[in-house]
Amino acid sequence: MRVTIPQPALLKTLQIVEHAVNERSTLPILGNVLLEVKGEELTLTTTDLDVGIQCRFPLTQPLEQGAVALPARKLTTIVRELPEEMVVLEAKKNHTATLNCGASAFRLPGLPAEDFPILPPTEEQGRVTIPQAALKALVAKTAHAMSMEETRFILNGALLANQKNLLTIVATDGRRLALASAPTGEPSKYSFEAVIPAKTIRELGRLLQDEEMDDVAIAPLKDNQISLRFGQVTIVTRLIEGQFPNYEKVIPAPSKHVMICDRQTLMNAVRRTSLMTTAASQAVLFDVTPSRLVVSKESADLGSAREELPVTYHGDALTIAFNPEFWLDVLKTMDAEEVHIELAGADRPAVIRQPGFTYLVLPMKVA
Repeated sequence: MRVTIPQPALLKTLQIVEHAVNERSTLPILGNVLLEVKGEELTLTTTDLDVGIQCRFPLTQPLEQGAVALPARKLTTIVRELPEEMVVLEAKKNHTATLNCGASAFRLPGLPAEDFPILPPTEEQGRVTIPQAALKALVAKTAHAMSMEETRFILNGALLANQKNLLTIVATDGRRLALASAPTGEPSKYSFEAVIPAKTIRELGRLLQDEEMDDVAIAPLKDNQISLRFGQVTIVTRLIEGQFPNYEKVIPAPSKHVMICDRQTLMNAVRRTSLMTTAASQAVLFDVTPSRLVVSKESADLGSAREELPVTYHGDALTIAFNPEFWLDVLKTMDAEEVHIELAGADRPAVIRQPGFTYLVLPMKVA
C-alpha cells in the first residue's frame, strides 16, 4: 500500500476516528487504526467493538492498493507534528509502515489488516434521513440528561425513535428528562426505537456539523446495531439492550402556573448561587412570587448566596428546591431570550415546553 495525502487532511481524518480506539483492551488490534486504500479512496476505521467510526477520503495522487493496521494514538501524534506538506505513507509486506513528509521520516510497526474487526455493511431498508444540523440540535438538547450511573444501564444512553416523518431523542437519569423532536428528510414507512450508548451520542455531538449540507442516513442493522452515515463518516454502534422507560407517562399535562423570565439572567443567577453548594448539599431554593424570583443557597460551611431577578409568574407564591446543574445544563442549550417554566407545586416537576422540545426536572427535598 502506498498513498500520498496532504498532512492537514490526514490529521483531520485521524482526529475523526481516533475516539473509537481502545488502547486498554486485551485485544491489541483495537488500539490500531485500519488504513485501507481501495479504488480512489483511503478509508480509516477504528472500533472498540461497541462503537466503530469510519472515515473515507478521496484520493487524487497515484496510489497502490492495500491495507495495514497502525497504532492509532502514535500515528495521530506523529502526523500532528509533521509540516503542512504532502505525506507519503507506505506499508510493507511485514506490516511495517513508513511516513515521509518534507525532511521527516518515520517507521511504525503495525499489525495485519486481516486481524482488524470488520464493520457490518450499511443497509438501505429501514433507512431514515435527517439534516445534520437538526440531529446535532437534538443531541445538544438531550445529551446532558443521560445517566452516568451504572445502576440502571438502560439510562446510560438515549432513546432514538423514528415514527413516520418525526425523529425523537429522549434522555433521562431518573431526576430529569429531555425530549427533542425534528422532522426527517422524507416520510418513512419504517419505524424503530433504539437506545444509543452515551459514548455514541457524545461522538455524534462532536462530529455532526451545522453547516454541512449532507443529511444523516440512519439505518438499523442486524445483531442489535445501528449505523449513522453523513458526509464521509460512518458510525456503527451496538445498542443498549432492555426496555427504555415509558417517558410519555411521566410528562405531566400543561400547567397554568407559568414563570416567565430572561433565560440568560436566570442562568447567571443559578450559576452564581451554585458556587455555595457542596457535594452533600446541592439544592438551591427558588422563591417565586408574581413579580420576582429569588434564587438562594445557605451553607453552614461556605456561607450563603442570594440573587433576585424580575419575572412574570401566574400562580401562588412558591418555594421549591432544585439541583442547579439541571438548570444550567438545559438553559445553555436554548436559543430563546425568554424561558417559560411551568411550576405546578413544590413537589411536582418543573417543565419547559417549546415546539419540538420538552424538559422536566424533579424538585429536591430540603431538610
